[in-house]
Amino acid sequence: MTSEDRRGEGVAKLRVSLARFDGWIVASLAGEIDMLTVPGLRAHLAELVADHGGRPQVIIDLGGVTFCDVLGLGALIGAHHMAARRGGALRLVVPPGRVRRFLRVTNPTHDLRIHATLVDAAAPHS
Repeated sequence: MTSEDRRGEGVAKLRVSLARFDGWIVASLAGEIDMLTVPGLRAHLAELVADHGGRPQVIIDLGGVTFCDVLGLGALIGAHHMAARRGGALRLVVPPGRVRRFLRVTNPTHDLRIHATLVDAAAPHS
């Protein structure tokens, strides 16, 4: 497992921790996804999808995210499309709360798969 901090205004704003679970790469995010952290997040997600091999299997766990704006949504959608173009999948773990409500409200504009738990996200055909 590795960890990386994205910093903005001298304060750690977004932390990314990597692990493997049931054949999936899991990126657990903690902090805020906003205009200060999105550029680094986009780069990190692009590396994850590209480095995973032929058919990327990536789960992004937003359980520790306290805020996500439309730029963050764009980064998630972009990573989702990149994984799909490579024949893989990108799924989200988003527990109930503000971030989940935001993603549900914007559902007509994206096709991200949102799950309540890591086990649900990693299940076949979910």
